[in-house]
Amino acid sequence: MEYKESTVHRKLDAKIKIGGMEAPDILAVLIFASIMNLFFGRTSLSVIFVIVLPAILLSILYFGKRGKPDDYLIHLVRFHLTKGFFAAGNEQSNREKIIGVRIDGKSN
Repeated sequence: MEYKESTVHRKLDAKIKIGGMEAPDILAVLIFASIMNLFFGRTSLSVIFVIVLPAILLSILYFGKRGKPDDYLIHLVRFHLTKGFFAAGNEQSNREKIIGVRIDGKSN
């Protein structure tokens, strides 16, 4: 009895990258360029606002995210916009007790 074989691609869950950039980043730059074109497309500064600024944004994203994990910017923005106490492995019920303890073990 022979088995039927088929090829299975390895990285099915990999992010879509175009030119080394994630697809949402490129989409965000294209949306930014289209909005700039909507407002400044018929002015004398259209080249600067429609081509140069999105190119600068694209290069900042490309070089700024180099070596960072996927969805780095999303997690960074969520971290800075969320108030609260973040702890790895501790419950939120111990929050006041943990915050009130100094490094040497004495309470405030």
